[in-house]
Amino acid sequence: MQQTQFISERIAPEAGAFDPGAMSRGEPALPRTFRWRGQRFEVARVVQSARRMGQDRGDSYVRRHYHDIETTDAVRMSLYFDRNPRDRNARKQWWLYTLTLPDPVIATERLQLRRWTLADRDAFFRMVQDPELMLHLHDFVPMSDAQAQDALEETVRRYSVGYGDWAIVDRQNGDILGESGLTPMPPDVEMTWMLLPRFQGHGYAFEAAHAVQRYAFETLQLAKLVAHVRPANARSARVAAKLGMRRVRAFTNADGQEMVEYECVNDAH
Repeated sequence: MQQTQFISERIAPEAGAFDPGAMSRGEPALPRTFRWRGQRFEVARVVQSARRMGQDRGDSYVRRHYHDIETTDAVRMSLYFDRNPRDRNARKQWWLYTLTLPDPVIATERLQLRRWTLADRDAFFRMVQDPELMLHLHDFVPMSDAQAQDALEETVRRYSVGYGDWAIVDRQNGDILGESGLTPMPPDVEMTWMLLPRFQGHGYAFEAAHAVQRYAFETLQLAKLVAHVRPANARSARVAAKLGMRRVRAFTNADGQEMVEYECVNDAH
């Protein structure tokens, strides 16, 4: 279970995106979509709701409406709304009280691999906008803010197939080190890995990729995995070799970039 983070920051509900059932009961309508820290979140389901009474300045009741929700990108949040019947003219605000990120899909001795979420915007942007890391990826240049936002949203959407690219998280301190995962590339599935430069050289890439490889073969029962590596990316080539992948071919991809394809097969098939 992931650790719950206490946030206590205002959120901005989108106009018209409210629960009409709550309004009919005379309660503040839970927003179905809202913005927080520049990201747009959608409520997938309400886990539970509660109304608690308190006091304001010792003489008037405050109704605090809590809603534990899960968003469409699998973040668990607790939202609340303060309502003071003695001060109806006061501006009403929705607040994000707590946040819990998704549980890991894969765990190793030092790492956890979990879904990216829209709440990971800052860490994701740091990764895809790192000049040294992007030297071997994307268009070999850092992504713009718009490209990074599109990439984050697409990464979240792709989990609908049952797997995807996962954030690599340090189990000791919660830092996001990079990402590793599986990308559908019909007729194949591509295994990927990348680490921010300051975390390279400690075996994290192999540890994460090896765990993904085992998950793909043992849990998902995939028959084969491929990896596409730039010829100049010696670090990734060494990881591929250590994973038991064999070099298949050199090719030019759809963007005109020279790549080397590696593959490994599931011996259980």
